[in-house]
Amino acid sequence: MMNLRPFQVVLLAIFGFVAVASVVILGGVTGEKDVAKLQYGTNVTIWGSFDAATFDTVFRGIVQENKEFNVVNYRYIDERNFDDEFVNAIAEGRSPDMIILPAERLVKHRAKLSAIPYELLPVGEYRNTFVDGAEIYARTDGIYAVPFAVDTMLMYWNRDLFASNGLAQAPRTWEEIVAQVVPRVTQTDSNRNIAQSAIAFGEFRNVLHAKDMLIMLAIQSGSAMVTENERGYVVGLNQSTVDGRAPLEAGLQFFTDFSNANSPTYSWNRAMATDKNAFLSGDLGLYFGYGSEAEDIDSKNPNLNFDIAIVPQGGAATALRTYGKFYGFAIPRVSPNPNGAYAAAQTLTSPKYNNELTKALRMASPRRDIVAAGDGSAYRSAMLQSALIARGWLDPDSGASDSIFMQMVEDVVSNRSRVGTAVSDAINRLVLEY
Repeated sequence: MMNLRPFQVVLLAIFGFVAVASVVILGGVTGEKDVAKLQYGTNVTIWGSFDAATFDTVFRGIVQENKEFNVVNYRYIDERNFDDEFVNAIAEGRSPDMIILPAERLVKHRAKLSAIPYELLPVGEYRNTFVDGAEIYARTDGIYAVPFAVDTMLMYWNRDLFASNGLAQAPRTWEEIVAQVVPRVTQTDSNRNIAQSAIAFGEFRNVLHAKDMLIMLAIQSGSAMVTENERGYVVGLNQSTVDGRAPLEAGLQFFTDFSNANSPTYSWNRAMATDKNAFLSGDLGLYFGYGSEAEDIDSKNPNLNFDIAIVPQGGAATALRTYGKFYGFAIPRVSPNPNGAYAAAQTLTSPKYNNELTKALRMASPRRDIVAAGDGSAYRSAMLQSALIARGWLDPDSGASDSIFMQMVEDVVSNRSRVGTAVSDAINRLVLEY
């Protein structure tokens, strides 16, 4: 065996140390990457009905900071076909890892979804993170979706139309609308034909969000809405949590009075254009729509001088309320990668990325910290403020409930039924849908 000189021994020892250290260091880096990749698994597919380009843009931004997120992808499914596509995918063994679940479809899809146990996402942490309305996903057996956006009902008002009729500000109460806005803005001829309208209430077919506004009025009146007990869902739309009033009846009466030609609040009828088109043409003083519609209205009529505000409340209201469409990330029971899906949901609902995502969607964030931070945009500021007071409801089936609410309104408007009877009939039909 060859004898090594002392300096050769030292040199070999140094090389050996460097080699071992390199293996340890490289092994550590590789191990960290493997762990990070396992955070999402090898693939996470999300299905939803929002524009794919919006999600792709946000996802690319996340990947720039977190390379491992590149296994997460989004697939657009037309809203009209989503339910059928989802059911068929489950039956054929090709379920997505996660879906975007509107709260209004929770009842319909609940049996197909996994509830996140409260041991994993404690209810206290959930309530401290998200606004009150997001609790619609928190059911008796767990949380069915991690909320990421809320589209709030807002009041759009025509500034020029108001100014021309001596009105300087948006109304804050329904009493102001009845006493000031309607008599000043609504214009009718001697035959009671409406040439200019203050508010598009009273009909269903030409009022885009008529059902949502009726739900909103019921919520503002203290409706118990839809709750759960050991036997299932309880439809308490006409039951008050604050006093003896019948909230849905009160809301329906108020709503339909605006289409009653014999009422002093008469300002709308079935022969008119849809409320949004009337607002775009400058013939409607107030339009009740969602925050996500602001840019669309602005682009369709750049010359329309309008603004948005929180929806009016009752003059004696102590707790402000509006209606909101909540959206969350839900995991199907047969998700191929539930752990990766939940990790992706956590990333997308983290403060930074959630703020970016909701801005891109033109909606409000349901996160309390983002709402508290505010926003310099007048439109988004109103959306964020409304997110705090927004509430949704457990709709059994949107198509069925649309039909039920339309008949309820038209039975009253056509004098086929009194308000109480129409509401009772509607609730009986709703109960059968759950």
